[in-house]
Amino acid sequence: MMKSDSYLLSCDWGTSNLRLRLVNRQTGHVESEHCTGEGAQVIAAAHRTQARRRAAFAAALQRGLQALAVTRKPDIPLIISGMACSTLGWHPLPYARLPARLTGADYVKADLRLTGRKVRFISGLRAASDVMRGEECELTGLFMGGARQMPVEGWVMLPGTHSKHVHLRRGRITGFSTHPTGELFTLLSRHSTLCQAIAGDFSPTAFRAGVRAARQQGLGAALFQTRARTVLGLLRPEHGADFLSGVLIGAEIAALPSTGKTMLAAAPNLASRYTMALRTLRPGEDIAVIPPEAMARAVITGHIHLASML
Repeated sequence: MMKSDSYLLSCDWGTSNLRLRLVNRQTGHVESEHCTGEGAQVIAAAHRTQARRRAAFAAALQRGLQALAVTRKPDIPLIISGMACSTLGWHPLPYARLPARLTGADYVKADLRLTGRKVRFISGLRAASDVMRGEECELTGLFMGGARQMPVEGWVMLPGTHSKHVHLRRGRITGFSTHPTGELFTLLSRHSTLCQAIAGDFSPTAFRAGVRAARQQGLGAALFQTRARTVLGLLRPEHGADFLSGVLIGAEIAALPSTGKTMLAAAPNLASRYTMALRTLRPGEDIAVIPPEAMARAVITGHIHLASML
């Protein structure tokens, strides 16, 4: 028999995907999960007016609740972060300003009831000329799940479609910058002449060569090396995407300040590449690597903490 007060619905609503999970609040274990391609951008593109958009978000969520078999369990609260709180989303919230405590105490929150269920929306953060939505919950989850690993002062790298470099000081987020590394890789590998999308085994040699090219030649010239080396027979066509990935990740790491401790917090599919690039460009530096499995739980851990006062 499921006790509703022992569970939480954790919703990470991104630009491209909806991820809804039924979570045990005591253990953090994911009991069941519902993932679809109904991201905020997809819904916004199909429903131009705010009224229709809100109805579409509500319908997508309802389908998720049905898939998790919790529609008749309104006592289980729901927490939503990410792009659902943006101007493209369901319940737009203003960004919280920096500095912001990693506990989430300074995040903007909105509480309401949806068909009798307690729902909490979490805002993103803004810097002077940059924004984030969703990563703040990952940072809270990392902090609350293992505060001793977070640097007293330094940088946290959060790789992804839009990678974040986040500066921390004494338990507060004090600044950040965004690098669209993943988005650029998708665009250039699929819609440019730089490389052919040929499936093959990952080549560490080609990847490291791309990382070094970014440092030695700068981003623009290094990008064209992907094509030039292939044409000249210096790079195998099936390794072009690995070289391109190295160039983009190398350029991103080159922009990371070398002051203070650096912590890499990457999902499993990116952890090995970013670790390899960091070791190539910054050998001997104080770089901590959060285990990918801990990063995979970060949003859920953050949601459990941020829902504690619901």
